[in-house]
Amino acid sequence: MQNTEKSGRDGLLELAGGFIGAVFAVMFVFTFAVNLVRVDGISMEDTLFDNDRLIIRSLFYKPKNGDIVVCSSDALGELIIKRVIALGGQHVMIDYEAGTVSVDGEVCDEPFLKYHALNDSDSFDKTFYKPEKGVYEYDVPEGYVFLMGDNRDHSNDSRRFGAVSENAVIGKAVFRFYSERAKTGKIK
Repeated sequence: MQNTEKSGRDGLLELAGGFIGAVFAVMFVFTFAVNLVRVDGISMEDTLFDNDRLIIRSLFYKPKNGDIVVCSSDALGELIIKRVIALGGQHVMIDYEAGTVSVDGEVCDEPFLKYHALNDSDSFDKTFYKPEKGVYEYDVPEGYVFLMGDNRDHSNDSRRFGAVSENAVIGKAVFRFYSERAKTGKIK
C-alpha cells in the first residue's frame, strides 16, 4: 500500500513539475520571443486594420526593408506599427508628384499601398525638401530605420519625425490572430 501512495505522490509531483515547466516556458516565450499587440488607427490599411491583434517576433530580430515593425516612438510617446522603407546608410527619395518612393535610386515596388498617389502635407519636415527637384530626400543614419505607413496620406511616420533608432524597434509583425475586417494569418 505504501508503494501505491508513493507512486501516486511521485506521479502528482511529476505532473506538477511538468505544469510549472510549461508555465515558465510560456512566460519565457512571451517575455523574450514574441509579444501581442493591437493595431490602433488606419495608417497601415489595407495591410493591417484598426483593432487587429498581432503577434510580433522580437527575439534576435534585426529590421529588414519591407518588414512591418512595432517600435516605441519618442516623438509620439507611444508604440507605432509601420513598414521599414530603408535602413541605416540608405538614401530615401520621396517624389510626391510621381507618387513614388525610391531607396538608393531604385523606385520601391509597393503593391500593398492603399493609394499609389501621395499627397504632400505641410506637416512633413521641410528640412528634407529639395525644391529644385520637387522631392524630399533623407539619408538614414547608421543604426536607424526609415518608417512609413501603407496608408501614406494618413500616416504619421518618418517623414514627420525622422528616422527611428533600431534600439526602439520591438519586433516584426508576423501573424494576425484577430481581425474584424481581414483574414487572419501570416502578415506580408
